[in-house]
Amino acid sequence: MRGFTGSAAFAAVAVLLAGCVSSAPPAPRSPAAPVAAAPVAAAPRGPVVAEDGRCTAPVAVDLAALRLRTSDAQLSGLTECELVALKGPPLSVQTGSSPQAKRETTMLYMEASGKAIYLFADDRLVRVVRAGAQ
Repeated sequence: MRGFTGSAAFAAVAVLLAGCVSSAPPAPRSPAAPVAAAPVAAAPRGPVVAEDGRCTAPVAVDLAALRLRTSDAQLSGLTECELVALKGPPLSVQTGSSPQAKRETTMLYMEASGKAIYLFADDRLVRVVRAGAQ
């Protein structure tokens, strides 16, 4: 920067930089589109079995009709509380959730034939696993 004095050089740089700075306020940002919530599985509609093996509310159950269901296939679709009414409190209850169901429950029973695990999805029995059965 030959020929410029200190203050002249400073003024020249200030003029150059002034072109880089805008005095107008920044444009407002457009609002972000709302994020769609993931679909949620249906929640259980009635009482369910708590971790202590008891139903969360009283349930009216036709035990005579339930006792006629003798095979695992016939038990399919029972609610958690219907199974407890039929078989009594389970040895163990575990609950959780998954992408397939809002509530998944596993109940362990000791039966005459051995251990049986009853698997529920959204308060409906979907599968029975018996010890030694494939």
